Amino acid sequence: MTFQEYLKKTKEVAEEEKEILDEMSQKEVWSKVEIRAVKNSMQVIVENAIGKAKRILKHYNCPVIAQKGSDAFSFMYEMGLIDDTTYATMRSAIGLRNAMIHDYMNFNDDILMQVVKTKKYVQVTSFLMSDTNYTTVQLKRIENFFLT
Repeated sequence: MTFQEYLKKTKEVAEEEKEILDEMSQKEVWSKVEIRAVKNSMQVIVENAIGKAKRILKHYNCPVIAQKGSDAFSFMYEMGLIDDTTYATMRSAIGLRNAMIHDYMNFNDDILMQVVKTKKYVQVTSFLMSDTNYTTVQLKRIENFFLT
């Protein structure tokens, strides 16, 4: 799959999951099946965003490989590819995803409902649907990036 095909598929997946989350944001009460659907949609968009961030860095020849999803967004932030709001949102989204997956026995579904009802997921889907039109300066920052 080419980089452009990957970006197109990323947008399609984001639009599909956003539709589900938008619909669920309007509901007052969720069934157990709906809670699972929302968890799945949130997991998909967050993992999709992590994948996109890593793929961007790889495509534009970043010499440092991000091991964790949060690393990819830290690198992008340091390079000036994403703004403060996107960076903070992605870190929070990754934390939510980690809690849903790794601490599922203690996960509070009310937190998930609050995230969806306030549409905090929109920033994640916006990142997924955004184009990768970087300036020459930004592309040089990617190619010359190193950890200090």
